[in-house]
Amino acid sequence: MRPITPGHRGLGLRPEFVDTLLETPAVDGVDFLEIAPENWMHVGGRKRDQLDRIAGRYPLVAHGLSLSIGDTQPLNTPFVREVRRFLDDYHIDIYSDHLSASRDGTGYLYDLLPIPRRAENLDYLAGRIRQVQDITGRQLVLENISAYHGYPGEMPEGAFLAELAGRCGCGILLDINNAYVNARNRGTDVRAFLAELPTQALVYYHIAGHLELGDGMLLDTHGTPVADAVMRLAREVWATHGPRPLLLERDNFVPALDVLLGDLDAVAAVLREGEDRHVHA
Repeated sequence: MRPITPGHRGLGLRPEFVDTLLETPAVDGVDFLEIAPENWMHVGGRKRDQLDRIAGRYPLVAHGLSLSIGDTQPLNTPFVREVRRFLDDYHIDIYSDHLSASRDGTGYLYDLLPIPRRAENLDYLAGRIRQVQDITGRQLVLENISAYHGYPGEMPEGAFLAELAGRCGCGILLDINNAYVNARNRGTDVRAFLAELPTQALVYYHIAGHLELGDGMLLDTHGTPVADAVMRLAREVWATHGPRPLLLERDNFVPALDVLLGDLDAVAAVLREGEDRHVHA
């Protein structure tokens, strides 16, 4: 299987276009696919056969939904071991999830909740991340989430991510849309956030669309094309930190594959400008 390299671009695997992907040996313009392990680990029959065939044509990246690395419950090690077996079976090197909590004492909440970015929480998080990395045999890559609630006494998000990566060697999945949404909603400087991130820890990028509400707030929806302002921010990311594999997320109101490919082409064209700026800087 060919490796995933900087500049490669991908899509999240969605049921809406699985059949289309299987109609040809490989779709031009899609270098890799991202899947949620939770959606595939326990399936069989036709769905597992589809995944097997797709895995024979495209490199896969795993993007988890329920690791809940930031909660206060004991780490769900049986689940992490299941993830390890799945990653090994499909030769998946990159395993990412969210820097968030999605459980409490009653069970899974089916949402990604922000965690307090306080200095005293770093050792706790780093220890849990090391556990995951030891079990999976892989670096854990954590995504900055879109958050609509904050806590008193928090560190700046970029500084917190940088410190966490330095302590336990985790990677960072930079979601460019989330960074933009959070900065707009909180009135913070998104460029300061980007500048705080350690370039060497950035593994890959997400980009997606959002919805602007009537009160000026932005809602991360993954249900619209990428906004021009987020495109411009992505170009700055490219110029500052350089190219990485880029994943276009579209989870809601998913259009036909050819429309998504057109959106991906448009993003790639903008990013090439940022790459040229990075090379000549």
